[in-house]
Amino acid sequence: MDIHEVFNDSYARCNRNPHFMSLFYEHFFEKNETFRTMFTHVDMKKQMKMIKASLLIIMLATTSEQARESVKMFGKRHGPNGLGIKPSDLDLWFECLIDTIKECDPAYNQSVEQAWRQCFNEGIAIMKAECKL
Repeated sequence: MDIHEVFNDSYARCNRNPHFMSLFYEHFFEKNETFRTMFTHVDMKKQMKMIKASLLIIMLATTSEQARESVKMFGKRHGPNGLGIKPSDLDLWFECLIDTIKECDPAYNQSVEQAWRQCFNEGIAIMKAECKL
């Protein structure tokens, strides 16, 4: 099975859990109190809808020039002239996502994790490069 199929199937299973995104943010906020503070005045329902779309765009960075351009904009928006996110914060963000997938995908295994990592590798690298600027 293609890694994109494995990712898509896993993502669909995760989204069947109505708490998928809220669990992700719980994990993320537990890692660093600064992250929680950054979202103090954010409408989290809107944020959770937005991140679902962003996940797909970041994943598509491996295959789509348009998605890569969008991910560059995400990186700039989150980088030193935006939200002040550091490249290491993106690693932490992604590990929190993996932890949440482990909880929410009943078919989670090493192949599923590898598919997520491969699908997000390029998008995360692009965001990190933009966050360094």
